[in-house]
Amino acid sequence: MLALEGVGMRFGGVQALAGVDWRVDAGRVHAVIGPNGAGKTTLFNVITGVYRPTQGCVLLDGQDVSGLPPDRLAARGLARTFQNLQVVGAMSAEENVMLGAHLCLSQGTLASLLHLPGLRRADRECRAEALEWLRFTGIAEYAGRLAEAMPYGALKRLEIARAMAARPRVLFLDEPAAGLNQSEKLAMRELILAIADKGITVVLVEHDMKLVMGVSEHILVLDYGRKLAEGAAAEVRANPEVIAAYLGEAEAH
Repeated sequence: MLALEGVGMRFGGVQALAGVDWRVDAGRVHAVIGPNGAGKTTLFNVITGVYRPTQGCVLLDGQDVSGLPPDRLAARGLARTFQNLQVVGAMSAEENVMLGAHLCLSQGTLASLLHLPGLRRADRECRAEALEWLRFTGIAEYAGRLAEAMPYGALKRLEIARAMAARPRVLFLDEPAAGLNQSEKLAMRELILAIADKGITVVLVEHDMKLVMGVSEHILVLDYGRKLAEGAAAEVRANPEVIAAYLGEAEAH
């Protein structure tokens, strides 16, 4: 469904990505791991249209989508969360999730200005769907609360709920477990698996190896912007180059 062919990204004299080839198969959980500065978030930004690659191409369903803006890629089924939370603090949790559903709404500007019945109906439906995603992510209790008043762990789930409201085919999660305590990490693991059970392809960048190994069917390892290894969790965990570069000797046992 999604493929990278020789993707490179250069910022001035810094080569953040260098000739990365990668294939993301539909309906699987993929992970991207590597040391800090390996190019993981840059890879996400290239795929989701934040950056245009300086070499190579990104293919979606066989079509070159390199450099398409994020809104057009979202309309094609790519949604994401961010390493640093991107929520609107002055809006309620329900309203934040409704932002993610705007791609699915068909009402135009004229309908909005005239407050036509169809718009009011669409708004009710959108609110109902937002509440469903809040329930799905386990934070329905915060529906009417301002995002700025929500605990950090709930905000991580709020971003996922908003992304799910866009009805993605592929969901990119950038460090979903960062800053969470152990019980929250376990709950995040279950949430990721529940998303995958819906048939949505999940791609995550994550440093928590226990979480990565527990949910991922395929892992890509980056090191200094280059693909170091890829394969099933067991294969990656046993790869000597990966152990030396990232996992450490303790992870080999």
